[in-house]
Amino acid sequence: MLGYLQSPMTEPLELVFDRLTPQGLAAADLPEPSSRTALAWGVLPGERARVFPLRRQKGTLFCRVDRILDPSPDRVPPREPHYLSCSPWQVMNYPAQVRAKRAILEQLFPEVPLAKFLEAETVWGYRNKLEFSFTEDEGRLRLAFHERGSALRKVPLPEGCRLACEAMNAAALEVVERLAERGIGAVALKTLVVRGSTATGEVIAGLYVMDEHFAACDLALERSAGFSVIYSDPLSPASVATKVLFQRGAQQLTERVLGLDLAFPLEGFFQNHAEVFPLAVEEIRCHTPQCGRLVELYSGVGSIGLALADRAREILAIESSETAVAFAEENRRRAGVENYHPKVARAESCAEELLAGADVVVVDPPRAGLHPKLVAALGRIRPPRILYLSCNPANQAHDVALLRPVYRPVSLTGFDFYPQTPHLESLVVLDRTEPPT
Repeated sequence: MLGYLQSPMTEPLELVFDRLTPQGLAAADLPEPSSRTALAWGVLPGERARVFPLRRQKGTLFCRVDRILDPSPDRVPPREPHYLSCSPWQVMNYPAQVRAKRAILEQLFPEVPLAKFLEAETVWGYRNKLEFSFTEDEGRLRLAFHERGSALRKVPLPEGCRLACEAMNAAALEVVERLAERGIGAVALKTLVVRGSTATGEVIAGLYVMDEHFAACDLALERSAGFSVIYSDPLSPASVATKVLFQRGAQQLTERVLGLDLAFPLEGFFQNHAEVFPLAVEEIRCHTPQCGRLVELYSGVGSIGLALADRAREILAIESSETAVAFAEENRRRAGVENYHPKVARAESCAEELLAGADVVVVDPPRAGLHPKLVAALGRIRPPRILYLSCNPANQAHDVALLRPVYRPVSLTGFDFYPQTPHLESLVVLDRTEPPT
């Protein structure tokens, strides 16, 4: 039996799944006269499977896999029972994962030749951040992930998750053990964020709680270099700090990228695969000509822009998070870089001012992609080159299509930041075809 989603509501179907969607689900066409498409996690292309329909949405039938009837030669056993929650491609061997990700990029960008796809050497234990939820299993507090497709149901993780390194799992399990010793149940807890550094081996953790008067703060942990207890508004589903209740030890980590020591905080963004990320930065460097003014948008703690300091006379780095900009300034100071200028601003709010005079623009937006106001500003101001790194190639392809009247995509590179999952990172290089009006 595969999967653990909610109970089916209809009789099972036997279908042959012949393709993957850009989101990584297996797809099958339902028999005529139906025009619906069935989608399911845990199935590989070419497999015949028995599935139970779960819900219908427009022309799509979402299903839970009950049994694989004709397995693909690319199928391998999953390494953990909760794999559908964290990494649904665990059942696919790694060469097949790479082929599938290349095919996804080629499907999304049919007019741009895929220059290369850079694989990961480390395909397990690579994530430097995991966010766990909590549940109670047989009366015992456990780490948990949400079931895929469910906002309420959870899967217990008695041993953590194989996507995290041993040190991160050990730190997370120690937190749970100490909480259980004090009789604290899941109802008082929101999430546990654990981050690790490949460069130093250190781990820091943050426990997000839903009680502003949470008392069990100092858990006397030995496996974390730093620990925080943070009250987070229970009305918000996100683990965002409302009030810091307790802090001990280190509150930041350092990672090394192309010779730069880059510090980042527990709540700050940093790329999740420390081995593959430098490959992406090096690829960006290769496509960055010597220029006068380079503008980096969504710049974070400076992990890309600081590595481009020798490519431009001046780098203006824009980031909306004040905390990230403070870390970027500190990283700049430690690196001895004088031409990198981080600034707190929202890219879409002052795009005209920021982009004026830019020779190269580097963007690395969140999964939602570029703000429409920023796309419009790029279309008006038209800097000669845009380097667009994305963790969501589907939204990236949408943005590139909007820029096509004045930009031509000249290069596409893929990076496997997320082995065992359908997610990937992609870099599109766009060159201006029409001068500013």
